[in-house]
Amino acid sequence: MLHRHALGVFPPKPHTAFYENGKLLMEQMITREGFNGPFSILYYRTPPTDEFEVAGLELPGYYPFQPLERQSLHRRHIRSQDVKPGGDFLTGRRMMLFNPDVHISIAKPTQPAGRFFCNGDGDELFFIKSGSGRVESIFGDLPFREHDYVLIPKGTSYRMHFDGNKGVFMLFEGRPYLGIPGEYRNRYGQLTDYAPYSHRDFRIPQEMLRFDAKAHGKPPYELVVKAGDELSVHSYQHFPLDVAGWDGCVYPVAFNIHDYQAKTALVHLPPTIHTTFSGNGFVVCSFVPRVCDWHEKAIPCPYAHASVDMDEVLYYVDGNFISRKGIESESISLHPLGVTHGPHPGMYEKSIGATRSSELAVMCDTHKPLRLTTLAHEVEDKDYHTSWVRKETPVEIGSTTWTSH
Repeated sequence: MLHRHALGVFPPKPHTAFYENGKLLMEQMITREGFNGPFSILYYRTPPTDEFEVAGLELPGYYPFQPLERQSLHRRHIRSQDVKPGGDFLTGRRMMLFNPDVHISIAKPTQPAGRFFCNGDGDELFFIKSGSGRVESIFGDLPFREHDYVLIPKGTSYRMHFDGNKGVFMLFEGRPYLGIPGEYRNRYGQLTDYAPYSHRDFRIPQEMLRFDAKAHGKPPYELVVKAGDELSVHSYQHFPLDVAGWDGCVYPVAFNIHDYQAKTALVHLPPTIHTTFSGNGFVVCSFVPRVCDWHEKAIPCPYAHASVDMDEVLYYVDGNFISRKGIESESISLHPLGVTHGPHPGMYEKSIGATRSSELAVMCDTHKPLRLTTLAHEVEDKDYHTSWVRKETPVEIGSTTWTSH
């Protein structure tokens, strides 16, 4: 939802008869906020309403998932690296954290993509921790690579293929929306020059998807639809993503975290300056390698923070995690509202004089408290909350690099 884009073939005026090889195409509108928000218009070779069978489906661990019955208020470390790989881009998803505004899951697919999927509950934002591949959707083919964000709008039928059937991703489901923060746009809708990215940084589908009997097989074709946190399987005798063309402002995009333009200042800035995407009651932020604060007495390491209005989730991706022992790539920390969090022993002083930060991480701040699932609790480091005093030893002072969390 950046700007108008067009792909394939379509008539010069919407809502008019349009033929391909003598066959009338079926126009479909995907609209947001009723008819008051952004929209796209697609032209199907076979009406998208022609499913012949609908059945219920459960994918335990994704939907339905089991909330942790009792959740004490303390800092938490979820070792998502201990979750076993399996499934595909859909069946491999495992719900970790949730509230009414955002659901956060992880997946480590090892199988070829099976059914197609359409999320009717919210926009989906993937962070590709490892792997590469492509998204095939009603809007066309969209390649992705390691450390990409992939934003798929609500109501998009798609399937995600990983090269070699191997990858790791974190997934944010924004309920009901997730996208570019409004403060990054001018009143004409264009990204401003002081936004942390430009229109050029976002990659969009460049080629329409065409049916391939070898790749797509024989009917029936199954599309899993999610709505009201229930899954249903819709079966078609025709290929359900057979679109001749479209135009509009709703379509998938990819953006690499390394293209994020980090901001620094004379002294330490709060983490909200790293905001990359936002939704209803939450933001997603990007921490990338960057120059540190340059005041002669600056303390680049974050001060202790009593977060009384927001939960903070951090997904560690790559870089120097010497701020504490036990944090590794794929670790997820949850620092809940009402509980102070801050640097581990020695890190506050160690950061003085640092010139660069080497971390790569994704953060999500939420206004409403996040709940753990039983799957997250199974891989939780139960001693994390007391590790500031029980497990950590002071670090050596004098390094010129540091990690902020």
